[in-house]
Amino acid sequence: MRIRKALVVINPAKSDSKGIAKDLREILDREQIEQTWIETVEGRPGRHDDLRRHKADLALVCGGDGTLLQAAHRLKGSGIPLLGINIGYLGFMTALGTKGLKAQIRQVLRGGFQVSERMALDVSVLTGRREMRGWALNDVLIARGANPHLISVSGRIGTKPLTQYRCDALLVATPTGSTAYTLSAGGPIISPECEVLVITPICPQALTSRSVVVGRERVVEMELDDNSGSGEVQADGIKLCGIKKKQRVVIRASEITVPLAFLPEVDFFDSLVHKLRWHGRGVPTPRYFRA
Repeated sequence: MRIRKALVVINPAKSDSKGIAKDLREILDREQIEQTWIETVEGRPGRHDDLRRHKADLALVCGGDGTLLQAAHRLKGSGIPLLGINIGYLGFMTALGTKGLKAQIRQVLRGGFQVSERMALDVSVLTGRREMRGWALNDVLIARGANPHLISVSGRIGTKPLTQYRCDALLVATPTGSTAYTLSAGGPIISPECEVLVITPICPQALTSRSVVVGRERVVEMELDDNSGSGEVQADGIKLCGIKKKQRVVIRASEITVPLAFLPEVDFFDSLVHKLRWHGRGVPTPRYFRA
């Protein structure tokens, strides 16, 4: 499908943003693409402009993974594919770099891209009479926050007890989020087409506490124990609410997915090899990333 209307979301705090904006505007104007330009905002996306009122065939998101996460929240449920242009650091979710950008953008505008539907998470926190709800593309975090002590969390998969975690924090991530905070915490890398949830403790007291992977049909429940200090719940790094002992956090696969756009010649494993700098006999640099 040829792109006729584009939404451009750009992070002005990135050092290359002005140059990228100039090049991108030049290409879009030449291709006669109707454009709406939006700058990212600081703080919680839910408190800022909802972008779903903008009708577009494609959202071009210029920044890093954080910029793309913000765009995903502000376009949640719109069905507009998001294509990331990486002017950040690793950029696992972004599709394009700055090298050869003009030719790649022309390819994209003429329909030369594919869409990967990414699983997301719904989270609800049951705090007495109130229920706080959130949504995450990467992960949900139960952390100790300002509490100086470890949190103690009882985990369940549905009605089945899992274990009691004593740790700094507990992550429940999607396959997309498996290359984010979960990866730093020692969790597994999950191919994005897998529809699973990954539960990973951060700095657990017990060495037997390890990542657990469950199917998307499973519901993950966490509850702070009587002997736990207070904590907080975050969705994609955004604080949702505080949490106290005996309060439950319920996490499940969301019905709302996120359509991420990529060039067809580059797949997930090319990005892993390049961005994690994997090397060795028989592991060449993917053609697309060569200088």
